[in-house]
Amino acid sequence: MPSSKRANLPRWNGHQQGFFEIWFLVVLDPGGDRAWWLRYTLFTPAPGSGGEPRATMWAAAFDCASQDRPAVALKAIHPASAFTALPNGGVRIADSELTPGHVHGQVKSGGHTIAWDLRFQGGHPEPVRREPRGTALLPLPTRVAHVHDDVLFEGTVTVDGERIDVQGAPGLQKHLWGHRRLEELTWLYCPRFAEDPDARLEVMAVRAKRKRGHPRLSPIYLRTRDTEHTFHEMPHVLLSRVTSPASGELSFRAASATVAMEGRAWCDPRTLVGYAYRDPKGWDVLVAQSDVARCEVQLFSRPHPFAAWKPTGKLTSTVGALEFHGPEPMPGVRYIPWDGTALEAEDAPDEDAPALGTG
Repeated sequence: MPSSKRANLPRWNGHQQGFFEIWFLVVLDPGGDRAWWLRYTLFTPAPGSGGEPRATMWAAAFDCASQDRPAVALKAIHPASAFTALPNGGVRIADSELTPGHVHGQVKSGGHTIAWDLRFQGGHPEPVRREPRGTALLPLPTRVAHVHDDVLFEGTVTVDGERIDVQGAPGLQKHLWGHRRLEELTWLYCPRFAEDPDARLEVMAVRAKRKRGHPRLSPIYLRTRDTEHTFHEMPHVLLSRVTSPASGELSFRAASATVAMEGRAWCDPRTLVGYAYRDPKGWDVLVAQSDVARCEVQLFSRPHPFAAWKPTGKLTSTVGALEFHGPEPMPGVRYIPWDGTALEAEDAPDEDAPALGTG
């Protein structure tokens, strides 16, 4: 079995309590105005925390050119029995599937519908690593496999009856699983830059617990036409800094001995949507997301560690995904509650949704 198929295999054995598992995809229209996010999940509460195991389909459609529908975000909640591990290495939740090279399904709620039928190919033949070497050996509460990176999507997405042809859309697919949510995480992904068609950027800042003494790690991966920079490796990752100076905005910088970068990413606040992610023990992390973000990066270099930095180039992108995870809501962002199926202001009863407890 190819390594990408192995990386996508479910870790849930059908019996673990206090466990979650996620397969998600980001699909970014090459023009930058539209994007789509798809998420297949399993969740089982920890003993004593209440609720029932569930399988959930999530979907969001972003359109920064639209005045009346800049973002639509939906969920469909199913019992865990709706989840199936497929023989070909894929997964199914109800009538939505993720299989090698193909993803299709739909979510309906609150008067909205998002449906998709997409094929993807290209990219790396095996999972890639965007964190420091050796991280997989640590006893982390959440694991991640960057299964498909740098792929191109083709097919259709239909949002509230509008059929959109997707052609050459860059994106990725990841697989996560674990027994405890990370309390703080920021993520930026940019697969297209105007000045360098080979440039790729992924920025992350993560802290398992927001308590004194818990470290915040900020791996930054940058590839240009010339090289892959090692800002995500030790010891360079210790010099990386990621901050959020304003709602929906990100600033970051990183350096090695002779190469440095600094940049910022931002989005139109209207395109931010939110979700409540439940930890198996019962507390929530609130996630605000826009997959139509913009980004600017300034590059620097010097001939040796004692020389002054000199600017060497600039990268700009209108194709990117931006996420903020934390315990507090972001001002002005509407959220889908854990037991809700649409954004708070739009939530309406879903006649097709099965009745579940607070899981």
